[in-house]
Amino acid sequence: MSVFGKDELAMRKFASSMPVPEFEETHFVSNKLLSQAKVAIVTTAGLHRQSAPGFEIGDSDFHYETLARDTRDLKLGHHSVNFDRGGFAADLNVVYPIDRLEELAVEGVIGAVAENHYAFAGNQSATVSEIRLDSGPHCAMKMLAENVDIVVITGTCPLCPRTVCTLAHVFEAAGIATIVITRAREVAERMKVPRALHTVFPPGLSLGKPRDKVFQIEVLKAAFKLLEAPQGPVIQEFPISISASDGEPLMCSLPPQMNPELHPAVDEAEALRSAYYRALKSTKRTSVGMQISVDEIPQALEKFIKIAEGENWTEVGFSNESIAETMYGTVHDIRSYYEELACELADGPIGPWKTEQWFYDDTKAGQIILKARRAMRDSEADSSLWFGLATAGRE
Repeated sequence: MSVFGKDELAMRKFASSMPVPEFEETHFVSNKLLSQAKVAIVTTAGLHRQSAPGFEIGDSDFHYETLARDTRDLKLGHHSVNFDRGGFAADLNVVYPIDRLEELAVEGVIGAVAENHYAFAGNQSATVSEIRLDSGPHCAMKMLAENVDIVVITGTCPLCPRTVCTLAHVFEAAGIATIVITRAREVAERMKVPRALHTVFPPGLSLGKPRDKVFQIEVLKAAFKLLEAPQGPVIQEFPISISASDGEPLMCSLPPQMNPELHPAVDEAEALRSAYYRALKSTKRTSVGMQISVDEIPQALEKFIKIAEGENWTEVGFSNESIAETMYGTVHDIRSYYEELACELADGPIGPWKTEQWFYDDTKAGQIILKARRAMRDSEADSSLWFGLATAGRE
């Protein structure tokens, strides 16, 4: 029986066939003892401080973020619908394992944690030329100046494997040993990445299990084991897989309808707003505000209600100049709002794909967005307008 659901299968099929850059040579840096090495993290999750402007959609130029070692007020700036952001909202270490590195340094497993770490946008062009020629070498120079010996590279979305493998080539060519943690073995093999730990985890969960320190440490130790290989490319598979069927559905209570004069989706979003502000003053991590603010979510849902009820999407108030991008960003913010709340209000652990499933299956907001998406599809709207309103495997 496959461990993959429809979303997983669709994204793995995409990853196996995506165009990738070719590298004439696989550099392979022999490193000093791990117990004496300084380790940095580079992620393609588009992380940025809450006070920083963050990444734009398709941000692929010279932009990357420097994350100081003691920084924890981070937001997930990667704007892809095709992964469950609930894991990061619950535990930033599942993408950016900074606390796990600190613990390994205390144990003496690694020599030191780097003073700075770095975040790129994973949704790069097919050639990944900006990272190959500009921002990647520039980041490598900064790490060399800080005496970094090893870089652990993580991603989130289906496009990230191409980007993380490119970064590995760039850093290794500069003289820094790298380890890519990736769910896309096919991409790592085709790109002949120096070292890769292949994990059968859902996208958005590079370290596998949020709020599970022991499991995350196991993943990192397996990754560091690759440094013992005398030559590369080397790819090893982590022995434990995680699938969407693992764990119980998310148990997160939703408020009863309070105002019968409002559509249930609008009333639901209104009723949750006070809980959002009360519970998430210091833990908002998934970048609500890409297109709309929290206070604008009920009004935005009214637009999708009109589309679901048959009104043309060009006439409900979205900008006609960039309607696809506007709708996509709006759904990102609505879904982020609910996923952040779920991680605070849920009873029990946050399992793989569980906040995504809860949003689209259980909330009135998610259901109305799916209904609007189907209405656009059935009206033969261009797929660029409606496809990104939900994950790839959604009907």
